[in-house]
Amino acid sequence: MNILHKKNKNRWLFIVNSLAGRGKTGRILNELIRELNALGFDYEIEVTKAPLHAIEITCEYVKKGFRKIVAVGGDGTVNEVVNGIMKSKKADEIQFGVIPEGGGNDFARNLHLDSNIEKGLKVLLHGDTKEVDVGRIEDNYFINALGIGFDAEVAANSKAIRFLNGLPRYFLAIMKTLLKLKARNVQIEINDEKFERSILLMSIGNGISAGSGFLLTPNAIIDDGLYDICIIRALPVFRIFKLLPTAIKGEHINYPEVEIKQASTIRIKSDYPIPVYYDGEIPVLKHPLELKIELLQQKLQTFYRKLEK
Repeated sequence: MNILHKKNKNRWLFIVNSLAGRGKTGRILNELIRELNALGFDYEIEVTKAPLHAIEITCEYVKKGFRKIVAVGGDGTVNEVVNGIMKSKKADEIQFGVIPEGGGNDFARNLHLDSNIEKGLKVLLHGDTKEVDVGRIEDNYFINALGIGFDAEVAANSKAIRFLNGLPRYFLAIMKTLLKLKARNVQIEINDEKFERSILLMSIGNGISAGSGFLLTPNAIIDDGLYDICIIRALPVFRIFKLLPTAIKGEHINYPEVEIKQASTIRIKSDYPIPVYYDGEIPVLKHPLELKIELLQQKLQTFYRKLEK
């Protein structure tokens, strides 16, 4: 490593998505700079200019020797930075942080973080980290949750809604999705167990929540080497209206139509493409009829806030 790279090793890179949270992050940029200076950070800031730009920025700065990288935005920003870190092949050297300023911020819940910038920066300075699991589907990485079926369709509809944010936006997307409700017949392989289901959705959770706070996998732990898998069987609409609100508190797991399993690798086959999303992103998959979702041996050192006992 040359002298420039050694110097950059202890500097911080903050990657800011100015469109996260429907533009909220752009509005807090000045506050971020003010707090960084007040707390004495040695830092660089890069603002993304287009979708997937954060991946490119991350790879570029890892090559420059930066090893402390922070995503400032929502779950989509987190996902892009994680993909950049993993694709850089230097993940074992990186310390990853999150300042949650998006619409959902589901991954940040696992780290006990909120959107207060000063508090978030102090978490980084305090230096508490844990080795967090990272998932992969094809050549794509994700760190919080992957959804199949109904929740993936809701995520796609949610992205198209421009005038709401957080849970209100997600609830409206649910209503739009229910108008075209479709059960999905799939073959599933988990822990060498093979079975078929007609499903409403599957949520494969590294973290506890998805969709701006729905606790679909409420007992998931982000560093235990296992996914929690929530399978909700196909339901009539009236039953969906009764069950889905209970997922906000994770109480849906008590319904007979809900199965919870654990595994590090899941295979899913279907006769037709099934909607898929992860960390708020909608991927274009090479093999949409045959999915393999796996947790990697490689973990990512991530800053988190320790809760007081």
